This record gives sequence, C-alpha cells and structure tokens, in this order.
Amino acid sequence: MYDIDTKNIRKSKKYFAICLIAGGIFAAIMIGIFVFSLVKQSTLDSKTMSLAVEENRHTDSDGDYVYSPIYAYEVDGKPYSCTSNVSSSFKPSQESIPIYYDSKDPSRCMSDYSKNVDWFILVFLIIPAVFIAIGWIFIHKTNVRVRQVEALNQTGKLVKGLPYRLEDSNIEINNRPLMKIVVDYRLPTGETITLEGDPRYDRKNEDEDGLVDLVIDESNPKNYYLDFEINRVGGNRSDDSYVTPDGTPSTPTTQSEPQPELQPERTASSEPTIPVAIKI
Repeated sequence: MYDIDTKNIRKSKKYFAICLIAGGIFAAIMIGIFVFSLVKQSTLDSKTMSLAVEENRHTDSDGDYVYSPIYAYEVDGKPYSCTSNVSSSFKPSQESIPIYYDSKDPSRCMSDYSKNVDWFILVFLIIPAVFIAIGWIFIHKTNVRVRQVEALNQTGKLVKGLPYRLEDSNIEINNRPLMKIVVDYRLPTGETITLEGDPRYDRKNEDEDGLVDLVIDESNPKNYYLDFEINRVGGNRSDDSYVTPDGTPSTPTTQSEPQPELQPERTASSEPTIPVAIKI
C-alpha cells in the first residue's frame, strides 16, 4: 500500500463547484425574472396601443448601448407611461405597439416590447446551463480520477526519484496558468513513454529533492499518478525502483556497497604514498 495524496486533484473540485454554483445562481435569477413576468401578465386584463415611445438609451458595463423604452398610452382619456422592466440591446420601434394594463389600476402595465424580451430570456438560459454542465461534468471526472488513483494501491508499482520538467497545462485560474509535471519513463520493455501529471491546482511546482515520484500500472501504462512525494506505507523497501538522472532504472545503493566509480578519486587521493613505494 502507498501513501498517495490526492489533495491536489480534489482541490480542482472547488473551482468547478464555483462554476456550477455561479451558473445555478444566474439561472435562478433569469428564471425568477421570467416567472415574475408571467405572473404579472396574468393580472393584466386589458390592452391598448401606445401613442409614443421614448428610447431611454443608456450604456451597460461594457459600454454598449441598451434600451429601456418608455411608452405613452391613454386609458379613458387619462395619460400613462409604461417603462420596460428589462433592458435590451434591441432598439425599440417608433411604431405603435400593444400595451397591457390592469383595468382596476391602469398604471400597472407591460409593453409588448418587455413581453418579447422576457421570452427571449429563455434563450440566454443556455449560458448558465453551460456553466452548470461544465461544473457537474468536471466534478464527476474528478471523482472518477480520485478513485482511479486510489486503485493504484492494488495494481501500481512505485518509482521514486524521477527527474521531471514543468509544462503549461493550458488551464488558467485568475489569469494564472497552471503547470503540470512531465516525465520520460522507460518501461521494462525498453520503450520510453512521456507521462503528464494532473494540473497543479495546489500551485506546487517543486519539491526539496528536485525529483518526483510515480505509481504506475506497467501492464496498463495509461494508468499512473505523478506527485512530488509518494511513499510506501510503513516505509519504502530496498527493492523500490529509483532512477538515475539519465532516466535509467536502477536500485538504490547503500553505504556498505562498493562504489567502483569512486575508485579513481581514491587513487588520486593516495598519491603522496606512491613515491615512497617506488623508492623501496
């Protein structure tokens, strides 16, 4: 069993949850406006035609023109005005249009312009629906990914000390790109494959030893997990695989094992005694 920390993967759910919640709030507001409009329409039992229209143009947060037209109408010879309860980028026509009002209180009204805009709101429900769908889909994918990584405890092989590089994951949060760990790993067959880690939602891009660890199912190399620190529960074994900087798999050495590569340095360090041996 390995101590595999999936905190980095699970942290992504926070961002996708924000997306889902924002989409839900936006959808609720739009649906609320539409339902309120339908309820209001049901109480307006009379209709007349507008006599004049004021464009009532203003700019939105993007600097674009939007309109909330004000329509003039009369009931029993008394003048009234009906202001649109929503703003729209559609420029109102100067032609006479239907005005719906309450016969008991003619000041309560709704123009045909507002009525059409309210129905158009349903089209824009596509936007929050996309946010909700994206949030739900990625939260589901994250849960599947966590279960997949945890299952590596049964099928995975631990490989410690891999050299790595960081690459852009093509995901940005608050205009800051997220990086991902990338390593080149040589399978027992001799084939070298490139493994890409999960985006670093935790913003961690390095570790103290400058290396990363891997748990991989070598019978299915697409099933793997990269992180800066993965250890065997109860302590790593001497037969856990390590790699040298050139990517060649090897086993860790101990201080008691001979290290032939250091022999030239030992010979060099014993030069003062060599001339004595020659003289004898």
